[in-house]
Amino acid sequence: MGLLEALLVGIAGLLGGFVNTLAGNGSAFTLPALEVFGLSPEAANGTNRLSIVALGLVGTVSFYRQGLIDWRMGIRVAVPTTLGTIAGSIVAVEISEAVLDAIVIAGLLVILGLLLVKPDRWIEGKAGALAPFGWVQAAAYLAIGVYAGLVVLGVGFFMLAALILLTGYDLERGNALKVFLLLVVGAQSLLIFGGSGQVDWAAGIPLALGSAVGAYAAARIATREWAKVWVYRFLIVVVILAIAHLIIVDTGKYLV
Repeated sequence: MGLLEALLVGIAGLLGGFVNTLAGNGSAFTLPALEVFGLSPEAANGTNRLSIVALGLVGTVSFYRQGLIDWRMGIRVAVPTTLGTIAGSIVAVEISEAVLDAIVIAGLLVILGLLLVKPDRWIEGKAGALAPFGWVQAAAYLAIGVYAGLVVLGVGFFMLAALILLTGYDLERGNALKVFLLLVVGAQSLLIFGGSGQVDWAAGIPLALGSAVGAYAAARIATREWAKVWVYRFLIVVVILAIAHLIIVDTGKYLV
């Protein structure tokens, strides 16, 4: 990969890291860029995990320094999510792309409806203390983990929805924990893809660097008081674009 190609991949990583940190579906930028520059779909999918790990690491550190990471709740949520991701990665499930797209579109439509019906809940979070972490939340995060292991597409949206609507965080703190969960899920899948030789490090390094920069910028913006409403609006736009992309384009190979 030449200097120009590396620069363009880095720019794609920056856009992907920014979008993934504030909302989700940043791989709509990173995966096509990797394939344009010659990577097979399998190698692009594996290499893209470097982007997820980089944005997850930088975003987590940045949010932590701003006091937005609740480690106790993060660990509680990460455990079922991790177990689900492992199970989803191990279990061999054959799902046609048409069925897969329909499932994801249906889930995103539900999230879009919840975004539009309960805007205050997304922006301000649940009034009072967080919801006690019980079997309902554990089951939800386990299911999200399985989904991440099997599909991954749009998982950031579902993580954010669970953190806000079930656990009770506002959009700011929900995004902070979502980035931490993406780091956990991304690291797991990177080990799997790396072990199978499906990570192109020459393309992955500039991609990861760009993603790190994008995540840092997004984390800084997300913590501004004036940004809450704008981040909420940005999330709505990204969900709508993700739905439109799934309907118009075959995205079975585009995994977040």
